[in-house]
Amino acid sequence: MFKKIGLSLLAFTILVSMLKVIVVPTAYATPANHSSAPCTSLEECRELQRNTRDNIAEITEEEEKITEYITQLQEGISDLRDEIAELEERITDLESEIADLGGEIAALADDIEENLNILEITEDRIEVLIDEISNRMRVTQRVNNTNSFLTILSEAENFADFIRRARTFNRFANEDADYMDELLDLIDVQENLLLQLEEQRDQLQERTDQLEDLRSELEIEQESLEEDQLELIDRETQMQDRLYELNLNLVEEEELLDAIESAEGVLANAPPPTTRVSGSSSGSDSLRQAPNSGGLAHPMPGARVTSEFGPRGGRHHSGIDLVVVGNPMAPILSAAAGTVTTNQWHGSLGWYVVVSHNINGQRVDTLYAHLHYQSSVSVGRVVDQGERIGTKGSTGNSSGPHLHFEVHPGGWAWGNSVNPRRWVGF
Repeated sequence: MFKKIGLSLLAFTILVSMLKVIVVPTAYATPANHSSAPCTSLEECRELQRNTRDNIAEITEEEEKITEYITQLQEGISDLRDEIAELEERITDLESEIADLGGEIAALADDIEENLNILEITEDRIEVLIDEISNRMRVTQRVNNTNSFLTILSEAENFADFIRRARTFNRFANEDADYMDELLDLIDVQENLLLQLEEQRDQLQERTDQLEDLRSELEIEQESLEEDQLELIDRETQMQDRLYELNLNLVEEEELLDAIESAEGVLANAPPPTTRVSGSSSGSDSLRQAPNSGGLAHPMPGARVTSEFGPRGGRHHSGIDLVVVGNPMAPILSAAAGTVTTNQWHGSLGWYVVVSHNINGQRVDTLYAHLHYQSSVSVGRVVDQGERIGTKGSTGNSSGPHLHFEVHPGGWAWGNSVNPRRWVGF
C-alpha cells in the first residue's frame, strides 16, 4: 500500500516539475488607460499595432499552455487525492491495529502477572516439600543406621501390634514417595512456567516493538500527507495566479489595440501634416523643440522633471526622469541627429536606446531608458533630431511610466554621464 503511494507521489512530483512554468516578466508595461492617443502617425500606429498583436498572440499561446498545464495538474491532483483517501483509510486501520495491539499487550501483562503468582506459590510449595523430604530422609537415615526398623518390629507385643507397626513404616514410605512425586511434578510445573514466562516476555517485547513501528509508520504517512496537500495547494495557486495575470495582460493589450485602431482611423481621415523642419519650434510641429546652446533638444516635449541628476536615496542617479502627465504613452524623440548604437534590454534600464551625436565636433551620446517596448530603430540607423525613437514606458527597475534620460560627453559608458541640464533646457 505505502510503496504504491510512494511511487505515485514520485510520479506526481515529476509531473509537477515538468508542468512548472517559469514566469518571465514581460519587457513592457501596458498603461491602465489610453485616454491619450497611443500613436501620432499612421506608420507609428501600424508599428505599434503589429507589436501589440504579437503580444496578444504570445499571451494567448501562453494562456493555452497554462490551461493545458492546469488540466494535467488537476488530473494529478485528482489521482493524488484518491491515494490520500486510501492513505486516510490505512491510517484508520493502523489506529485500529494499535488499539487491538494495546489490548493484546495488556492481556499478556495480566497473563504474565498471573503466571508469576502461580510460580511464586509453586516455588513456596517446592521449598516446603524439600524441607519435609529432607527431614524424613534424615529420620530414615537414622533408622537405617541403627537398625531401628527391625528393632521396633521385634518389640511388637503381638501380631496386631506388629502389623500396626509395619503399616506405620509402610505409610511413611508411601508418603515419602508421594512427596517425591509431588516434588517432581512441581519442578516440571516450575520449568514449564519459566519457559512460558520467557515466551510471553518475548511476545510482549515483539508486540511492543510492533506497536512502535506502527506508530512511526503512522507519523511518517501523516507528515507525507500534509506535505503533499500543501504542495497541491501551492502548485494549483501558482497556476491560477499566472493564468489570472495573463488574462489581465490580454485585456490591457486588447484595450491598447482598440485605442491604436481608433487613432489609426482618425489619422487616416486627417489632412496630411505639414513638413517638419529639424530644429523648428513653430506651432505646426509641437513635438519639436529647438536645441539650446548645448546643442540638444528636449527628448519628450511637454514633460516635467520628476527626479534630478545626482544623489537620490543614498545612491547616484545618473540621469533625469521625465513624465508627461496624462499621457502614459508619450513619444520619445532623439535629442539630436545621430546614429543608433544600442537598442537592447537591461534588467535595471529595461528597454533602452543609445544615440551617438556629433555636437560641434565633439561626440556626445544620449541614453533613453524604460521604453514601453523595444524600439523599432535598429542599431546603425541614422536618425534626425526630433525623430521618434520610442514610447515612454515602465520596463526594468521602474515604479511607473517615465523616461530616464542621460547625456554622455565623449561616448556612452557606465558611470560617465553628466547633468543633462548642461545640454538641454528642461
